[in-house]
Amino acid sequence: MKKSVGLLIGSSILVVTVSLCARVVLQSSHATTASPPSEGKFIVHEWGTFTTFSGSDGVFLDFQPLAASQSDLPDYVLDRGSFSKGILPVLSKSRLRGRVRMETPVTYFYSDRIRTVRVSVDFPEGLLTEFYPPVREMLPAIDEANIFGNGELIGKSSLNWGAVDIIPASELVPRVTDANQQQSLSANLVESLIPHAANEQHYASARETDSAIVHVRNPENTKSYFEKFLFYRGVGKFQLPITTRFVDNQAIVSNDADLPITSCILIDVHGNQIRAAIIDRVDAGQSVQFSGLKPFTQDQLAEAVQECLVKECLYRKEATSMVETWKQSWFTENGTRVLYMLPSPTTDELLPLHITPSPQTTLRVLVGRMEVMSPQSEQAMIGAVSQSIDARHAHNTRQRLAKTNIAYPIPASIDQFGRMAEPALTRVMTLTSDAKIRHEAATLLTQIRSLQ
Repeated sequence: MKKSVGLLIGSSILVVTVSLCARVVLQSSHATTASPPSEGKFIVHEWGTFTTFSGSDGVFLDFQPLAASQSDLPDYVLDRGSFSKGILPVLSKSRLRGRVRMETPVTYFYSDRIRTVRVSVDFPEGLLTEFYPPVREMLPAIDEANIFGNGELIGKSSLNWGAVDIIPASELVPRVTDANQQQSLSANLVESLIPHAANEQHYASARETDSAIVHVRNPENTKSYFEKFLFYRGVGKFQLPITTRFVDNQAIVSNDADLPITSCILIDVHGNQIRAAIIDRVDAGQSVQFSGLKPFTQDQLAEAVQECLVKECLYRKEATSMVETWKQSWFTENGTRVLYMLPSPTTDELLPLHITPSPQTTLRVLVGRMEVMSPQSEQAMIGAVSQSIDARHAHNTRQRLAKTNIAYPIPASIDQFGRMAEPALTRVMTLTSDAKIRHEAATLLTQIRSLQ
């Protein structure tokens, strides 16, 4: 049994079929006009991260940022392969290596009424690799030859969503007289419109804001897509002007940019122990040493990072959603990392965002995340590679005696580095003069890449 409920949304009428099992199917007449930005409220906020990896000397290293084993996205999110018909997604990602991983920029829209805008984003020195909702145009077109060769070229990339409807949740007003039923239907509609799938816990944290719903339509089949934000990711090979290096076992952050950076946070995680230090500001051309590392709980560190994001003028719910999205990676993965607030003009230069008509306010807060090998972790990695030499020899001996051919497994001490194992092994090859260790590191690198 089904009943139809009319919903008044601005000047558009949406017909919603509500079944007894609470499944909602929305059929929308696409808006054809957009209100000028000067009329009423129209605000855009965005957050995301740029992730890099360096040795203790501060020199950045390329890494394989899209390893399938590190995937944290639900299957409805598209990548270049799944968006391009006939191309397997894994083939479009497995050979990409970059110096910068642009992770999870999400773009929120706040409006006092329904409006239609045009949205696109450029990545001149990178390749935009994943996104949702679907776009109208993805450039460059996927290069099948390079996918099966050395990997796609990185640069001159863009995504164009075309017309995007901005629908405030307050405009979802069911035409029913019972107030409780009206409130319940409005809340359920938002939840029913956005997609759901396995492995979305990490991704879905970004939805916990007061942002409007975004709606795009596939021009080929007129299918509608809804979300609480526009989402995209990418890979770059440019050099960020902020580095961290160790001098006498002390971490020093250097700002070689023309603008100051704020809220630099050094985080050191070993097992269940978290220590951190915060620098409020590093001026252009300045180097500052982190001092006074103090113990933090995960909750204390999450609160500290949230306050840094709020100082950048993100709404508190946005700051909370960003920390919830990344807290496991930031606060529980073993290693040393520095978080800092990238200056907005730098973000605009690296990642131009185009919205027409223009919002009254556009705020973009991208957090630089530098994964840095401390001298201690470099020595530990050299030790792990050295132990792997003996372990590999023992494994191969057992295989010969048993007349079997089981491949030597990547040691857990190296595998725990995840997508950072490649640059860590590359770093080992530059640090040691021991030919056997260099050879084993190169062999492990080959093994890791063959599994991707």
